[in-house]
Amino acid sequence: MPVYKDDKRGTYYFITRVNGKQIKRRGFKTQREAKLAEAQLLIEAEKSEIDLSNPTFEYVAEEYLKWYKKRRKESSYKRVKSVVEKYLMPAFGNKKINDIRNRDITKFHDTIIEKKFSVATNKKIHVVLSAIFNFAIKNEYTIKNPARTVGNFEGKEKKHVDYWTLDEFKTFIAVVDEFNYYVLFMTLYYSGMRKGEVLALTWGDIDFENNTINVDKTVGKTGITTTKTGNSRIIQMPKFVIRLLSQLKADNNPKMNYVVFGEYKKPLAETTIARKFNAWIKKAGVKTIRIHDLRHSHASYLINKNTVISVISKRLGHSNVSTTLDTYAHLYPSTEKEAVLDMENDFKRADVIEFKAK
Repeated sequence: MPVYKDDKRGTYYFITRVNGKQIKRRGFKTQREAKLAEAQLLIEAEKSEIDLSNPTFEYVAEEYLKWYKKRRKESSYKRVKSVVEKYLMPAFGNKKINDIRNRDITKFHDTIIEKKFSVATNKKIHVVLSAIFNFAIKNEYTIKNPARTVGNFEGKEKKHVDYWTLDEFKTFIAVVDEFNYYVLFMTLYYSGMRKGEVLALTWGDIDFENNTINVDKTVGKTGITTTKTGNSRIIQMPKFVIRLLSQLKADNNPKMNYVVFGEYKKPLAETTIARKFNAWIKKAGVKTIRIHDLRHSHASYLINKNTVISVISKRLGHSNVSTTLDTYAHLYPSTEKEAVLDMENDFKRADVIEFKAK
């Protein structure tokens, strides 16, 4: 709509129509102010016309994101927002929430499968879609969740875990010639902590008397936040690692709220750590793994020591034991045949008289 000048007052005004009614607003000092006010009026009018008994998927998704942002970590919010904007809005944005049918979900699945994402990515997209419908049900925008009815994508993600044996780690650590990185990698290998959790450690988290480390935060893209699962844990550490940490502290004489690996309150840069890590791998001549795989190496080490799975799960900070089993079950060396063989050997060794027919 055009903006007009009121020559008598030396100001500007606009005339527009909302819901069939003519609206005139005057008294703006500049044309730009008048145009902005008109645009805002039209936006508010459009919002007021939303049929909340059957809003668009886009409207509900935006409401869900607002709700989610207030209750979840920033990193989680960004991941969910990315899924909504990249995959869900193009497919369902303009559709009315109550008009989305099971067949629409199935067709959407077909388009996602064609993109040849990993099974895990496909399932994550579906989980977000279903969560939006659940939100819509709770807030009385709809009474059904077609995503739940159709079900998630089929298939299992192939589990592949890279790790170092203790001998491989010893070969690697022997060539690390910078003390702070030496202590960093020793802490990662013998604690099973995530890289972000180790980088977020402050000196106040280290209990030198009881040989423990308190894990209650992590370093993410948005800075230091709570751990991945939102839970804290205390990890018992070998004395030789605690002695290394004590020596590192003595060398720097830091304050309790300073990070262990970094300067003052700024953790080491992950890109720098990765560059040095890969250089030392090449020098040591061991197979290439990611820094995150030191966590898998710790789990593998404990598994081969026949450590109880619940203890491994607790050290790793998994929310439940099933997560640990799902990730590392294939690393357990015992097979069913070996288990049965153990039964036979135990029976032979036992003081048992075999039954003999009379």
